Amino acid sequence: MSQQLDTAFRIFARQDVATTVFQDLATEADVSTGTIYNYFRTREELAEAVGIYLASELSEAITQLSVGVTSGAQRLAIGVRMFVLRAQADLQWANALARLIHFDRAMHVQLTQHVLEDLRAGAEEGVFQYEDEDIALDVVISCATGAIRAVMEGRAVGEHDVRVTEMVLRALGATPAKAKKIAAMPLP
Repeated sequence: MSQQLDTAFRIFARQDVATTVFQDLATEADVSTGTIYNYFRTREELAEAVGIYLASELSEAITQLSVGVTSGAQRLAIGVRMFVLRAQADLQWANALARLIHFDRAMHVQLTQHVLEDLRAGAEEGVFQYEDEDIALDVVISCATGAIRAVMEGRAVGEHDVRVTEMVLRALGATPAKAKKIAAMPLP
């Protein structure tokens, strides 16, 4: 990650994107504000760059873990669990992501692309049974971001990643037994 993106990431982990000014970034990066403007014209452009970086990094990690997994339901479970486990392992990442995911549309689109593919595959497999794909997508994203908030606030329970994933799978129409089995599968 470039120095500016790394610095912006650290700032977004501490404060809301909407309250961040380029002077904050310049001061922390020990560069002039003009240097920041050489790379980004607006705060939104900066947030988008950081958001896309975080989304790409997470998507790549999940994709690597999912290599060889043919079930959309299992890939979705891996994704939700990785999302929660990453938050538990790195609170700075969780804070930045929580602030950016609702602010940056490009990041949201990148994250949801893989989720949509897995939702569709899970429905084709007969594991998921939902009526509205957009609502199903909202369920996954909302539950995953809610799980991150629980981690950040110290409310995460034991096996939080597995328990959240099981609830998501059930909400998508998986039977209780199948949801429990898929959610608890060892990560590849």
